[in-house]
Amino acid sequence: MPRGSTWAPEEDEKLRQLWLGGVRGKALIEAMGKTPGQIAGRAMHLHLPAGRIDGQARRYQSPTNAVREARSQFPRRVRDVDDQPLLKEGSQQRKIGQRVLKGAWKGMRIYTLTLEERATCPDDCAMFVGCYGNNMSRAVRYRAGPALEAKLAIELAELARINPRGFVVRLHILGDFYSLAYVDFWRRALDQYPFLRIFGYTAYQSTSPIGAEIVRLRRANWDRFAVRTSGAPSGKRAIVIEHENDKPSYAVICPAEREDLWRRGKTITCASCALCWTTPKTIAFLRH
Repeated sequence: MPRGSTWAPEEDEKLRQLWLGGVRGKALIEAMGKTPGQIAGRAMHLHLPAGRIDGQARRYQSPTNAVREARSQFPRRVRDVDDQPLLKEGSQQRKIGQRVLKGAWKGMRIYTLTLEERATCPDDCAMFVGCYGNNMSRAVRYRAGPALEAKLAIELAELARINPRGFVVRLHILGDFYSLAYVDFWRRALDQYPFLRIFGYTAYQSTSPIGAEIVRLRRANWDRFAVRTSGAPSGKRAIVIEHENDKPSYAVICPAEREDLWRRGKTITCASCALCWTTPKTIAFLRH
């Protein structure tokens, strides 16, 4: 199953020499021009000895085996396609919601898809080590491949039948666009079902074949395919920040993650927010 990486062979060699030479902290980050998570993840793939990247060593060194093997930390929660729906009701996710409440997609029901994290993701993802999935021990993940796509095709046809005024799919709660054929699957689904809407995020950068196809699909169909690129230098993107006061001026923090709103009793979900597919601003998420 092909996955992308923007690490060139010479960058791997540079990291290996710096790492074995004892370079760490800001010096290593500046020398490599990568995030701490990207460096730590690549170091594990290269089987370099454990060591601190910055002052948060534990975060970036765990879960070691799952990172090295490019899989979920919870393999027992990874399933082949079965008789259960792949596309789950959005109401089953606290931050998603059941039905869009505002904007051009108002009234459309939301469904979600969860794949296996890391196994479907680019290995240079900034969150490859500190993946949100590390905190989702109960989530069911589905294995990628032809069987998944065949069942998705059946489910999309049924959802289009019962939602003639449109429906929304959130890609992906965990996981990513694991192949060019899979990106094309969703392109064909958009063509086949004019009332289908998609939103989500990808860690595949535009410099990779998969990332480039996602960007092309997004540019041609932003009003229906609002998939942002995590960590991209510009454009429709998302970033990860440590604290709310770290938010840059060009970004907006995902309201579902704002502690002040939750403390005030405001329940914010994707269904009631709609920023992901409407705002030109960068979406900022808090590191979990």
